[in-house]
Amino acid sequence: MTQRSSHGVSFVLGYTYAHALAMSSDNWTFRNPINAQNTRDLYGSSEFDVTHRFTYSVTYAIPAIKAPGQLLQGWSLNSILAMQSGLPWGVNDTTTDFSGTGAGTAQNSDGERWNFFGNPADFKTSKALINTNGGEGGIPYFPGTSNADCLAKARAAGPLGVASLTNLGCYAAGNSILVPPAFGSYGTLGRNVFRSLPYYNWDLSVTKAWKFQDRLTAQFRAEFFNILNHPNISNPFGGPGGDNSFTDPSATAGASFGFRPETPDVTSSNPVLGSGGPRAIQLGLKIIF
Repeated sequence: MTQRSSHGVSFVLGYTYAHALAMSSDNWTFRNPINAQNTRDLYGSSEFDVTHRFTYSVTYAIPAIKAPGQLLQGWSLNSILAMQSGLPWGVNDTTTDFSGTGAGTAQNSDGERWNFFGNPADFKTSKALINTNGGEGGIPYFPGTSNADCLAKARAAGPLGVASLTNLGCYAAGNSILVPPAFGSYGTLGRNVFRSLPYYNWDLSVTKAWKFQDRLTAQFRAEFFNILNHPNISNPFGGPGGDNSFTDPSATAGASFGFRPETPDVTSSNPVLGSGGPRAIQLGLKIIF
């Protein structure tokens, strides 16, 4: 929706509802499946799948009142609001050869999957995960066979399932659990079934212009990025500011699994304005002729 300037107000509003599915999320990286007979196992929500995205940009030229030095003339407010739902992330174990094929630890492997039981919404990234696992953060981790629900699922898979659980432990949140598969089997978890935190950002600027004759204008700008200083948290697996590295529960031993305790600009080592960092303010003077 576009509103042309009317009484000093103009805006552009946009909303997108989408679902991005893929076997390979980009055109320069291709992941090899663990099971060559089931390549469709790679198919699922891509790393850039954004279900809902809303943007709103508005400009308001404040009505001028003649005053000495043009003090009450040439003022305008400009604002951009962006909101989007959380991005997907998944589990790819690139260190444990559960299937016995050697494909999980090979180059460009999609990694081994674990077994998930329950509702993926229970593993949704939230700020409540910042103090779990002894302060390391992430989905609650249970070493060995210490979790009764995990042990019951492992026993159902046989002695090799219990062996995997004993060695690697499991994760549990709400009524859902994530357990390692039995050695000699393929994990059942789909690709990128979990969701991270949503993204919110509001920028605002104030401008004041002075006209000198007809061909020269001086414009002062005060710009505020992330004006509410809202903390946006990085996606555990890829996404804005992400490094697209695999999430490997057996390697992290519970530390921050499912939660990356940093903002997207820190994750990407690129503190670009509007990329999820803390509030930033900049002042500028522009000469237009």
